[in-house]
Amino acid sequence: MKEDGEMSLWKYKYFVDVVDMKSFTKAGKKNYVTQTAISQQIAKLEKEVGGKLISRESGALEVTELGKVVYDKAREMLKIYKQMEKEIEQIQRKDVIRIGIDITINKLVWDKMQELIDEYYSEEDFQFSRIDGAVGNQRLAEHALDIFIGYGVDEEHRTEDLGEFALSEHPIGVYVGEKSTLQTAEMVSLEDLKGYTRYGTAMYPCSIVEDISDKFRNSCGKICHVDNAETMKIKVEFNDGYAFVDSYYFSKYSGNVYPISNWRCSQQMKVYYRRNREKKKLCGVLARLRQIAEDL
Repeated sequence: MKEDGEMSLWKYKYFVDVVDMKSFTKAGKKNYVTQTAISQQIAKLEKEVGGKLISRESGALEVTELGKVVYDKAREMLKIYKQMEKEIEQIQRKDVIRIGIDITINKLVWDKMQELIDEYYSEEDFQFSRIDGAVGNQRLAEHALDIFIGYGVDEEHRTEDLGEFALSEHPIGVYVGEKSTLQTAEMVSLEDLKGYTRYGTAMYPCSIVEDISDKFRNSCGKICHVDNAETMKIKVEFNDGYAFVDSYYFSKYSGNVYPISNWRCSQQMKVYYRRNREKKKLCGVLARLRQIAEDL
């Protein structure tokens, strides 16, 4: 009775692993089988090819001349099989909408996305990831995301097939740590920020607003730009600083967001998407996200 293709393939994988790891025991642990199972499968492979693949006469594991030929071809075969599996998965999942959501966006938006799934789709229709803004930019550019919900896409990653629309717009607030000396009961004025360091990141646009009044620049402390929003949060909380953030949808940790009494500036959260003609479902998802925008 012939073995199925998958079992035959395992013989080659076991053999390659034994050669690479120079150990039957290690190959067994890697594949979650016993050393005996590895030995049996390689013995069957040797019977099929008509000769010894591995010699242990000298005490060390050595690959025979025949073994070297089988090893090289087995590696090629396993590589092709792995690529085939990847391409099959891509075909099977071609209708799955891959959505990345900026890590600074709080649970309110995630709840809206869950409502969208519950009403119109199923969990299998989507692949969600909570990612840093810079990573979202890169994945969009690599076509590894269909949709990114966040606060900006830099010029480097903008191409003709990139579309966008606003999901929400709310005033900027001042984010401070839980134990900040900037704590206040209701709101913060620009003058209150004097002497404090303002932290910001290029991938959180409202945090680095520069084109405002001279009064603001003269009233407030120095500006420190960091790599990402997560670092920005840590800097704010541990260094008694502050950051400008979306006052409504910013995902704060152990901190607070206060409105600004004497300056108003808004921040847009946007939906960025790749125009993918192969994913017919994408148009429907975007249409429903536009409906969600009306509620946000």
